[in-house]
Amino acid sequence: MIQEMVNGSIAVLTKPSAQTFEQHERDNLVWALIYAVIASVINGILSVITWPLEAGSVRAQLEAQGLPPDVIETTLAQQGNIIGLVLGGIFGTIIGSLVVWGLIYLLGRAFGGTGSFGELAWGISLFSSPLAVAQTIANAIPFIGGLISLALTLYGVYLTYLAIQSGMNLPSQKALYIAIILAVIGVVFVCFTAGVLAAITLIFSGGFAP
Repeated sequence: MIQEMVNGSIAVLTKPSAQTFEQHERDNLVWALIYAVIASVINGILSVITWPLEAGSVRAQLEAQGLPPDVIETTLAQQGNIIGLVLGGIFGTIIGSLVVWGLIYLLGRAFGGTGSFGELAWGISLFSSPLAVAQTIANAIPFIGGLISLALTLYGVYLTYLAIQSGMNLPSQKALYIAIILAVIGVVFVCFTAGVLAAITLIFSGGFAP
């Protein structure tokens, strides 16, 4: 089954179209999750391998934010802990994937889609899992890593649009509406998360102290 999914990933990534997704479509939620978890484990291992190269810059950023030394050391230890990264990545991937796939599925049904949840999940996992690994590698590349990661994100949005057409049996226009809604939700979520992290940083640094 893994080989079948790898073949499907290569196809949809190199020849992106709704027809390509249709050709490699399967109704298998379990293996879609397994594929996503495998990517998460690989990402955890890659993060630990690249961590020594990033630890210095991360420490400097935390110190610039005025965080206490004990908080900095705890944060650095957590980010370099392979067991924590892998286990956290596995559970986070399962929950996150089900939430995102479920949201897309509900939107697809709201727009009249007739596909199954398993078909949609399979199609999305074919590209989201390898792209997630590629982004981890890209983020470790100095200078141009951010641009590569942004390009991969945009490509993922386009592939999501195609996967919605195939997985939910929707025309291109309705799939585009769903992709736009998802993009807006993603931007709002990123802004909200950034705000929360900024508030937490201020709290630890004493920024809200009287």
